Amino acid sequence: MRLLSLFVGVLFPLFVSGQVDEYLVSYSVTEESQAAFISWTTSAGFQCEDIVIEHGVDSSNLNPIYTYPGICGSTDKEEKYNFVFRSIEFNKPNYFRINLGRFGKSPLLEITVISADGLNPKVYPNPATKNSTLLFQNSNRDIVTVTMYSLDGKMAGTQVQTQEESLSLEEFDLFVAGFYFYVIELKGVKLRGKFYLL
Repeated sequence: MRLLSLFVGVLFPLFVSGQVDEYLVSYSVTEESQAAFISWTTSAGFQCEDIVIEHGVDSSNLNPIYTYPGICGSTDKEEKYNFVFRSIEFNKPNYFRINLGRFGKSPLLEITVISADGLNPKVYPNPATKNSTLLFQNSNRDIVTVTMYSLDGKMAGTQVQTQEESLSLEEFDLFVAGFYFYVIELKGVKLRGKFYLL
């Protein structure tokens, strides 16, 4: 299964990070091999008992998924930690937070990991912007031809070929808002779909 990481509300980087005052120098969530890789660095001089990583698909209801037990941090240097969370829920926002006990909680980090399997095909998100992604199945890395059409059936933008399982809509030079149809040709099979460009 090939996964694509998309982060809601931004330009969909592969990485999100945050900072919590003097206790956390940095923390981040990255998609790696069907899992969320969570890393954080505590500041020099910070020490506590237990650090708890929390997760949920509802931003107001997070549950503990990992506890770094015992004394954490260092009196004289920054300390780095990480945890791999393999129970990510695909195709929906996943929220993460670091609970520092009596020192408080970090702000939420949000990550959405899109699974190309089972999406036959799909533009995400939709309604779309030029930063949205067209997803389709191509696990054998065959040559795929993608053509866009306007609502009146005329070819829109450029025709694109790829051996990947996704394409950014930026590659098609679509500038006018409205409905578009796409045709994906893969080994003689045509897949069709539509989306609305904002």
